[in-house]
Amino acid sequence: MEQPKLRFVTQKAIQELTRNLNLEFDLEDYQDWEFIVGKSEDIEKYIEYYNSEIDDDNKFALMEIIIQATEEQEVENDFLKYSEIVQRLLSENFQLHEHSIFYWSCFDINNLKDCWRITPIMRSLWKNCNVG
Repeated sequence: MEQPKLRFVTQKAIQELTRNLNLEFDLEDYQDWEFIVGKSEDIEKYIEYYNSEIDDDNKFALMEIIIQATEEQEVENDFLKYSEIVQRLLSENFQLHEHSIFYWSCFDINNLKDCWRITPIMRSLWKNCNVG
């Protein structure tokens, strides 16, 4: 399986999203910023901002936060609700989020029990949207 081109969260997106969404972040090391900065209870705010007029770098970084916030939903119905929204957004913007979809698909792991809850959705998206 051919992996998509790597894409990373930019420093500019980190700064803009941190400021515009009032994200709390104190660490000097920005590794995994997109996975630790979001709060599952703020997912509606993230989705609303994603749907505003922001550039692709911000959309890419924010989607990582949204996916992580979806993964962290404790109530199953909330997880399912936000999974559907994420699936729609990713499908509509597949090229932009191709690397994220591939990452969250965990293709290097066969047993889905050892993956994230959102992995089956990501694998389905990859299969249905990947034309490469």
